[in-house]
Amino acid sequence: MSLTLWQSVVIIAALLIGLTAVAWMRAGRRVAAPVDERAAELLAAGLLPLVDCPRDQDACLRCLQVDRCVIHRLLELGLTPGTQVRVVQDAGGPMLLSVRGSRVALGRDLAERMWVELPSLEPAEPPMI
Repeated sequence: MSLTLWQSVVIIAALLIGLTAVAWMRAGRRVAAPVDERAAELLAAGLLPLVDCPRDQDACLRCLQVDRCVIHRLLELGLTPGTQVRVVQDAGGPMLLSVRGSRVALGRDLAERMWVELPSLEPAEPPMI
């Protein structure tokens, strides 16, 4: 009787360890996932995800890579391509944006699929010597 009980405990422990290992592998695979082709094109065009936009700097929203129903909601919030946005708060959780004089909170997963263009930092004219 005692041997069967220990065998059951060992089997359950092995299953739990196996499930934990599978969860860690999946999480690692998610982090190390290759960048899809569209994202690579956007990065090559000089755009960056909104989640990587520096705080307190104006950026122009250029591309939304989200589902149709999400696009509809973003348009209702005033987040249309060509709109100036500013990251007001980014503390690792939801981001707070300033859009058209209003504040909008967005989850990081959504901000990862919104692409912005930062203004050029080059001077308009070369300095006179």
